[in-house]
Amino acid sequence: AHALLYCLYVVFRASPDLLLLNGPGTCVPVAWSAVLMNALCVWRRRSCRIVYIESVCRVRTLSLSARLLYYVADRIFVQWQ
Repeated sequence: AHALLYCLYVVFRASPDLLLLNGPGTCVPVAWSAVLMNALCVWRRRSCRIVYIESVCRVRTLSLSARLLYYVADRIFVQWQ
């Protein structure tokens, strides 16, 4: 909860156009903060795009981070079939 609140502060202050995220679970609060910013800040001309890149070591299943961000990320890149 503390990480999510701090991420909300950082993301709203920085107001990024693109978030490029990779494997670790620490990126999930940042991504959800961007989703919340997109929903609340309708006056922005551009919304923040979320791109998630799955780690190379994940060859059989998606990581928990990828499964949590599957429906909110604009693009998810997986390096296996």
